Amino acid sequence: MKETYIDEMDLNMYRIVPAPPKWDLQEYIVTYLKEKDERYLSWFLHYYEKTLNKNVQSYMRQFFMQEHFADLKQAYIAGLLKALGKYTPDGGASFVSFKEHYAEREILDYIRSMRTGFTVQSFAEYAKLRKAMAVWDKYDRNYADDAIEAVAAEIGETTDDTKEILLGGLLNENRVDLYQQYAEDDEAESTEEAHTDTSSDTYTLYMKGELYARLWEAYDKLEYTERMMLAQRLGFCFGCHSTFYMDHNDLDEYGEPKKKPIKPMMYTDIATDHEYSSANTAHKKCEKALMKLKEAIKDLI
Repeated sequence: MKETYIDEMDLNMYRIVPAPPKWDLQEYIVTYLKEKDERYLSWFLHYYEKTLNKNVQSYMRQFFMQEHFADLKQAYIAGLLKALGKYTPDGGASFVSFKEHYAEREILDYIRSMRTGFTVQSFAEYAKLRKAMAVWDKYDRNYADDAIEAVAAEIGETTDDTKEILLGGLLNENRVDLYQQYAEDDEAESTEEAHTDTSSDTYTLYMKGELYARLWEAYDKLEYTERMMLAQRLGFCFGCHSTFYMDHNDLDEYGEPKKKPIKPMMYTDIATDHEYSSANTAHKKCEKALMKLKEAIKDLI
């Protein structure tokens, strides 16, 4: 399918002429945090923008939202700036890795809060529906068998499944928008019944933001071993908090590494990793850490 045109100004909104001194990306961030001088952040964005654009375009393809590049990019930057406020260079992770959790959360919040006209039960289903409807638009929404077969071939679904997807899209257009409890794993199946979305009202968004901020603040205050064990048990990266990793041995249709969920570890494996005598010891330590997190947010839930 032909790529959607992206305005050069949107692609190069952080370009500086003449180009600033070229350093290691981490050095820009470390210097910015030390000097509190915005120019070092500008220098970082100048040299990181090409990678940033590539990351945003991967979300465009995943959710079939080519017309939203500029907005998705701004959401990504919002997450990057939030990460900057939480980042400490001596934490063991580079800023480029650390900020991905925050950038992804802002991207998904943007997607969820849009008035799209579709309701589905997961981000994966939403991406599939948007792609199907966009492909069907090329065929003027013709419901003849040959048109449906062509759409099915392009989206990699059976003809019968494609008909159900398209009918679902038609029934839900201009009625409700995407409903989804926040989930890091965009492949996770939701058991919630889809209904009119209330997740984008001001109070709800404020409370979600407060909950996440309080939760990660409490997590950062845990002992090192507690943080490591929780990351292993719950399935996220200890360094950057992302629940995904890039599998460079498994490429997608665009030749890019596929994003896959980090699998949670069993207590037996965690115990072995930390040289504990039994899985029960690892279990108790994780439960103790979780109780500390629950205590920190008990007034918000």
